[in-house]
Amino acid sequence: MVTLDVSVPSPRSLEKAKLFFGEDAVSSSHESKDNYCNDTVGDLVRARWGWLALFFVGLMLAAVVVEAFEEMLRSHVELSYFVPLLIGHGGNTGSQSNATVIRALALGHLRTSDWMVVVYKECAAGTAMGVMLGSVIFLFSYVWSGISTEVGLTVAIALPIVSCWANLLGGVVPLLSSHLGYNPAVTSAPLMTTVVDSTGLIIYFIVAKFVMGI
Repeated sequence: MVTLDVSVPSPRSLEKAKLFFGEDAVSSSHESKDNYCNDTVGDLVRARWGWLALFFVGLMLAAVVVEAFEEMLRSHVELSYFVPLLIGHGGNTGSQSNATVIRALALGHLRTSDWMVVVYKECAAGTAMGVMLGSVIFLFSYVWSGISTEVGLTVAIALPIVSCWANLLGGVVPLLSSHLGYNPAVTSAPLMTTVVDSTGLIIYFIVAKFVMGI
């Protein structure tokens, strides 16, 4: 039998939520459980469009970066194969870091003063995951005739750097948002993705220049 949990949040849970989201937001949310249903489409647009516009700017910057390295891509087309992978991986791993830190803040497991712990753990985890995935690409370059081992090595080096950078932003931006009084659940993910998209490509192309001697 499926049962629904309709228990009232404990005072301790409410106090933690008030510290994280603000007392007014928690009080009004607790008093009106159908808050979302009361919001109009205009309310949703006003609450979200600014951050989506920021994300749009990030995508435009990524396009500018690709255009700046156009000659490199023309002479080494294989590099373009991994542009979606680099952007996608940076966004994915950064989002995981972002969600983990936001949850820890909401539960009271983290404070903004714990930023050094977050930096260490997220950078180490991001680098480790990037090394593992980059190694797969490097080994794959030996059996796939479509890419050279130089390109495989470029991806294998760039991926841990991008992963570390994305995790660093994904962990630190929520702490900064919370410290400045913003809701990290709304602000941090678009900001992190905006920065990672363009800077991740710059990292990738700079690594390619050194590894491939371009």
